[in-house]
Amino acid sequence: MVSAGAVSISLHALLLLTIGLLSFESRTPGSAPQLRLYIESIDSGDDRERAGPAERPAPPVAKPDEEVLASRAGTRSPVIESPSGAVTPVVPPKPDETRDVSTPSTGDSAPDPGSSSGSDQSDSPAVEAAVVTTAGPSEREEPVPAEAAKPPQPGVPIGEAQESVLAHWILKAAQSLQEAHQTQARLSLEHKGRRYSAVLERRPAADEMGIDRLRVEISTEQNGKRLLTLLELKRLAFSHFTQLVDDWDQEDLLHGDVIVGRFHSNSVVRLRLDRIAPQVLGKLTTAASQVDLENGGPRALRRIFRGGIETNTPRISLPADFRSFVEDHADRSKMRTFERSARVTFYSDGSYGSRELGSTTAEERQTMSAPHYIVAARGATLAVHGTVKGAVVVYSPERIVIEGNLVYAHDPRSDAGAEDYLGLISSKDVEIAPPNVTGPGDLEIQGAIYAKRHFIVSDDHVPGGPTTCPCGGTLSIHGSLTAGSLSPTESRYATRYEFDERFERVRPPGFPVTNRYEVDRWDPEWREAEGDRPAEAAEGVRLSSQ
Repeated sequence: MVSAGAVSISLHALLLLTIGLLSFESRTPGSAPQLRLYIESIDSGDDRERAGPAERPAPPVAKPDEEVLASRAGTRSPVIESPSGAVTPVVPPKPDETRDVSTPSTGDSAPDPGSSSGSDQSDSPAVEAAVVTTAGPSEREEPVPAEAAKPPQPGVPIGEAQESVLAHWILKAAQSLQEAHQTQARLSLEHKGRRYSAVLERRPAADEMGIDRLRVEISTEQNGKRLLTLLELKRLAFSHFTQLVDDWDQEDLLHGDVIVGRFHSNSVVRLRLDRIAPQVLGKLTTAASQVDLENGGPRALRRIFRGGIETNTPRISLPADFRSFVEDHADRSKMRTFERSARVTFYSDGSYGSRELGSTTAEERQTMSAPHYIVAARGATLAVHGTVKGAVVVYSPERIVIEGNLVYAHDPRSDAGAEDYLGLISSKDVEIAPPNVTGPGDLEIQGAIYAKRHFIVSDDHVPGGPTTCPCGGTLSIHGSLTAGSLSPTESRYATRYEFDERFERVRPPGFPVTNRYEVDRWDPEWREAEGDRPAEAAEGVRLSSQ
């Protein structure tokens, strides 16, 4: 009996010890995170009892959110972790409950999901709460929902009639601003009961190859809101035109000619149409009220002028002279001055040679600066030909004679990175030398030409050759030609003038500019302005158009 009692006592003691150990295990905090993370253990009733807050499974999370959170698994940010005693709710917050992402929540401010059923707060350390947040979106890690952000306000299109009125007003104001030598102005306009304001800021060219620009901000009010549109104007240089003629010679007719690009004339343009027809592949603008066409009517004009015709446009005046050319456009280190008439030959290595006309002395070679100016003194003529490498302008107050091909070392039509530029500027004449100097056949010029008085083709009447004109060859200018007047070119040359697209962005060094601006870029819509009205322009002119 003693032995059996002892055994019985021992068995009961062992049983009590086992129950105590099991009870102790159920309170061990280290087992909770594992059960909380691996929800597959939820099958057992005891497991559910020990899981605490995990008894309410989180709703499924969209795949993109899962991928974002998975990408953060290796480096968990402390912003994600909740303080001890705070459990992140499994229900995503509503948009209006979303907190500012720059202000992390504290334990006191975190939403309270309710009391836990089976676990004490001490059983939910910070790392456990962080694990729970991986099952649903975190209000502090994810960006503010798109629907909570203020959607962009749609623009209000600017109608054609409104755009035409505003453009005319601004272009007129831009010219006045230029003439007043001001850099800023604030303008007002009232049109059909609606008031507009504009702030203009003129931005002169940064260097001698740049283009003057004008930034304009136009504002108006509609339904109590201030609307705004922005535009940028550029001041046209003469090199912006494929051809510009001040006084069209009535003995000269467009015939075997091709003009690719914009074409302007301050006087009536005359054309001849027979088995050969001229082609103008850009827009013609003319200060005249008509275009004279021999042997043709409106249909033929539409076929010739592919870019259309605009008559009665403002004149574009040619500058009177260039007495300040040297002072305004070059410093002495970039300039070579010739007191007497000289012949200049350009070479593809970036140098040029020169010697006095009629002299038999050796040619003097010189490397061009960047850019470079070759300037003749009053009464001196410069004769030029060769291959240009670099940026150079040749200026004479009297005459420039082209004695042969003038081409670039890098042709911009085939080399997108070409940076060779040539300008020929004369206060009087630019002339093509006779055939015994240039040679028979075609002549090619790459560059921008400005002849204030005449552009002359010498000995234009020569025997015709096997070309379509019939002419002896074709005079090709890739760039720009501006002249007070033009001499006839047939039958020595048919002509092909083609615009150098680079001249939209830059001009040859110091090349003359017009008094005209044009719109370069314009936001086609009114947009609601933010903030206060723009400040009044300081030191500006005030113009008003009614």
